[in-house]
Amino acid sequence: MQVLVVRDITESQANKEDVRNTQNVRRKQNQTLVQLAKSKTFQQEPLNDVLKEITQAAAETLLVARVSVWLYNQDASALECINLYDVSQQVHSCGQYLLKASYPVYFQTLEEERSIAINDAINDKRTQELSANYLSVFGITSLLDAPIWVGGRLLGVVCHEHCGELRHWTPEEEYFAGSIADFVSLAIEARERNTAQEALRKSEAQFQAIFELSSIGIGLVDMQAQIVDANPALCQMLGYQRAELCGKHFTDYICPQKGDRERYKQLIAKFSTDIKQIGEKPHLDIERAFLHRDGSLIWTKLSVSVIPGSHGEPEYFLAMIDDITERKQTEMKLLTSQAAAEAGSRAKSEFLATMSHELRTPLNAIMGLSQLLQVEIAGSLNEKQKEYVDCIYSSGEHLLALINDILDLSKVEAGKEELFLAPLLIVDVCHDVLSIVSDRATSKGLKLNYEIDPQANIFIADERRIKQMLLNLLTNAIKFTPAGEVSLKVNKISEGITFTVSDTGIGIDPNHFQFLFEPFKQLDSRLNRQYEGTGLGLALTRKLARLHGGDVTVTSTLGAGSQFTLFLPDQEI
Repeated sequence: MQVLVVRDITESQANKEDVRNTQNVRRKQNQTLVQLAKSKTFQQEPLNDVLKEITQAAAETLLVARVSVWLYNQDASALECINLYDVSQQVHSCGQYLLKASYPVYFQTLEEERSIAINDAINDKRTQELSANYLSVFGITSLLDAPIWVGGRLLGVVCHEHCGELRHWTPEEEYFAGSIADFVSLAIEARERNTAQEALRKSEAQFQAIFELSSIGIGLVDMQAQIVDANPALCQMLGYQRAELCGKHFTDYICPQKGDRERYKQLIAKFSTDIKQIGEKPHLDIERAFLHRDGSLIWTKLSVSVIPGSHGEPEYFLAMIDDITERKQTEMKLLTSQAAAEAGSRAKSEFLATMSHELRTPLNAIMGLSQLLQVEIAGSLNEKQKEYVDCIYSSGEHLLALINDILDLSKVEAGKEELFLAPLLIVDVCHDVLSIVSDRATSKGLKLNYEIDPQANIFIADERRIKQMLLNLLTNAIKFTPAGEVSLKVNKISEGITFTVSDTGIGIDPNHFQFLFEPFKQLDSRLNRQYEGTGLGLALTRKLARLHGGDVTVTSTLGAGSQFTLFLPDQEI
């Protein structure tokens, strides 16, 4: 008798089929990953070509409608699609943007999850905000996204997009998507490394070219002050071959100064501190003399920069050495010439001061005796005699004013003039000088005006010298004004006081301004015959003004008058 047993193995067969399908899927995924790893495109071609191969391979393996690679922009405010493969059209595209401000939940999800497997993308809270402007537009129903990480930095995301009925992603598919993101990460990292290496090669080539071809001497020095390398310009500058310099102590070629080696140690210590504590790369600029092989002196501008090592500590010094011997020699000649000129100027000033004193003694006697004759203390004078005596006195008075100006100018130039600063009432100073020149203005038929700023009350200056400066300006204005008016205006400004003397006189050619304040300078010899004067007044006025810390400036139009402004700064006693 036979017993027939019948079993239902449908479920078992189905399970076997599922296992076979899963194995086939895994096999296909692994094959894709192996092919990508071996791909020459992945190893050699530009990043865009690599991404094309990756997105197409991922789309064909996972059987999705679209695969795209998105990278953050520079400030991480948006994701930019740099490659998208559309299976239906079999084309690659790029250029679309997703703004972080518009999709904050999705951006936050990228930062928090290793992979984002979303079966119902329209309704899932992580991607719901993408529905209207992105998912619905392209008919996307399910998403499998894997963030791209490079060296701890989130650079972007690889998106696997399914269209049609909702898709339930398997663990194998999530793993594959993560692997695709890792491939993209490796590709980006490789390109960054290649870019950095290429930049380094170019930088090294450029530095080597600069090092070899520069007309400035360049030396590479280690922390023990040993010369590691020297360029041809430095070798020529010092008169040595490169092999002779390398390994020698850098300070051996510097013109010896006491404490050189100790200063070098302090410099290294300071540079180390600056780098470690404040993160700066120190720089030093000094002028030092080097010794040529033949013993001659070479003046240089020495610029020292530090080259830090991999851990930030100083590793080398880069010394840029520019030969300034010619400039130094010129400077020394100029200093010698300047010293000689200053000595000559002092000698001239001392001579003028001595001569002025010597001339004053007999001149005082001449003027004193002339005054006695004028009052007829020695007897009556006829008209002709009175005319002669008056001429003697006025000539003496003019000569005395000239001597006083020469003496004052020489004292200022010799640095022997001392100011006696005191608080002065501006109104009193102005009234005093105006009263002195008023008769002269009236005798020429000129109108004499003045205006004083109510805020200009008290200022500090040397009373005798401020009156002398104002008198020089006012008498000049009256002298060179045939008709019209002369004005004195005082203003208080934030920095001090200005005294402005204006006239309606003959004016000055602007081309002559540069000579106006030079001593003994008459701008026009014809004026010298018409208007007496020595040309010392304005020169002395400017020097006295500058002695106070101020100045005198001028504006003028030929034939339309002039305006001189004396500025005196606020002073403290």
